[in-house]
Amino acid sequence: MPFRLFLLVVWLLLGSGGPACAQLLGRLDSLQATYPFLNTATNRIENAQLGLQHFYRQLARLPTYPTELPGERVSVVHIGDSHLQADEFSGRVRRELQRTYGNAGRGLAFPFGVAKMGGSPTFRTKATAGHWRARRVLAVPDSTLPIGLSGISLATADSGAAFTLRIPAWGRPDYRFSRLTLLREPGPTAFDWQVHDARGRLLATVPGAGPSLSSAVVFDSLRDFVELRTVRRRPGQTGTRLYGLLLDNGRAGLVYHAIGVNGAAVRHYNRALQFFAQQPLLQPDLVIVSLGTNDAYDAGFSPQRFAQQLDTLVSRLRRGSPQADVLLTAPADSYRARRYRNPDLVRLRTVLQAYCAAHDLAYWDFAAVQGGYGSMRAWQAHGLAQPDLVHFTTKGYELQGLLLYLALQDGFSLPPPR
Repeated sequence: MPFRLFLLVVWLLLGSGGPACAQLLGRLDSLQATYPFLNTATNRIENAQLGLQHFYRQLARLPTYPTELPGERVSVVHIGDSHLQADEFSGRVRRELQRTYGNAGRGLAFPFGVAKMGGSPTFRTKATAGHWRARRVLAVPDSTLPIGLSGISLATADSGAAFTLRIPAWGRPDYRFSRLTLLREPGPTAFDWQVHDARGRLLATVPGAGPSLSSAVVFDSLRDFVELRTVRRRPGQTGTRLYGLLLDNGRAGLVYHAIGVNGAAVRHYNRALQFFAQQPLLQPDLVIVSLGTNDAYDAGFSPQRFAQQLDTLVSRLRRGSPQADVLLTAPADSYRARRYRNPDLVRLRTVLQAYCAAHDLAYWDFAAVQGGYGSMRAWQAHGLAQPDLVHFTTKGYELQGLLLYLALQDGFSLPPPR
């Protein structure tokens, strides 16, 4: 029996007390003392024992110490909007979970730099040749460039178009990769891809007419740099579409895929059918949905319409990955036009909480932990929120990520329902 599974059995027999719980409470007490406007007593996952059963069982199977060996892995997919695109919120959750359960790799990485968009600091991409066209999930659906797994897609009609992917040398955790998976549209008209190292040496070729959407290249050592280049080998090859990259180190532990698009709402993801079709490629054990800020930002919010849109989103996610648990998180308190508190976010939270209760899903009410209605002002006063009273500072997103990690850990220490 793996040691972590043994610990889980002990918790089930003895209850949720013990040093681990004391440590969690100590960290929450420290945060409450530092930021008195927080309500850390509400920092828990509602319905965690039932809604996160599969996820917690998978966590219990992981090794209890860092390892460079292959083994059990847990996959988390976090879907959201601008609060996730820069990967500060999700990045903190990723670091904390991987510090606890093992670093199995960076996971999904979209070439934001090639699309001329901001993204995660854990990797850097830069176009070096050719013209690239990008399309976000907010755009009107277009069959010439459908939206895939990352919520953003890239395309080029230029043979020889290229971009680099670099893991910063100062990066912590270490997200160097020994396996690179291209998520591209295969077919007889698709370009081949070449993978080169920093010296320009050819490492691998990925045929455009491969049998599946994903095609992996395995290296003999960990890499922190590659250049990817399109190649036309036959007259019929006219272009390529790229939906993202997967960065994997081959080790046991947890991989945390963040999918965030500035301005995105539930309705935008719902019309991107390829997004749902490609989701099973990540083999998620847990899908976290952090949407709602943009759904309720403008006047005219309809709880009934949002409930229907939410059901469409969750139903498609569960259909694509029936083994995965789903955690819905309430959006942060925020203001309209920097001046007016937004009461529609309160109504949106009510819809989320009721939906989770009706469908046995886990729910995290971040707005309650944040301090409730109007609390964004206090976050700004403490350097945690930006002047628009919608987005957080890096320090604020780090705090939000830590709170979600602590809530997940608290749920892991609870016994499952009888």
